[in-house]
Amino acid sequence: MRKLFGVMVLATATGAVVPAAAQAQVRVGAQVSLADDQEVGLGVRVRSDTPRLIPGAPLSLIGSFDWFFPGGNTDYLEINGNVAYNFTITGSVLQPYAGGGLNIARLDTPGGADSRVGLNLLGGVGFRTAGRLLPFVELRLEISGGEQLVITGGVHF
Repeated sequence: MRKLFGVMVLATATGAVVPAAAQAQVRVGAQVSLADDQEVGLGVRVRSDTPRLIPGAPLSLIGSFDWFFPGGNTDYLEINGNVAYNFTITGSVLQPYAGGGLNIARLDTPGGADSRVGLNLLGGVGFRTAGRLLPFVELRLEISGGEQLVITGGVHF
């Protein structure tokens, strides 16, 4: 019964979000992350502006995957799903945003593996350019899960 209920909730949520996302502008990008605990990471990022999710609210959905290189025989990766509020600065090339979301962190060592779920608080700024590229810089504080401070920079295509 729990599985059926879970499938019904997921189907309802997907039905509510997918039509809104279908109307949204979706950007894919690459990123480099510097973390205070796990060194340097490389990743991919997807950002979707959601004009119809909450009418009139300037929100974006931001998903990312980072693979960090802490050294030794250790592998560390993170998956992040965030919602960001986009602030407007009229006449500026800056596009600031702030938000939060979920973080899933996985650490693999020769002694075993550990996965944790936590929360993110983030803030950043995108830079409008004349072309299609949208560079960005972001600061993310991971509460639980990855439990680190991460500075990320990259570009959306």
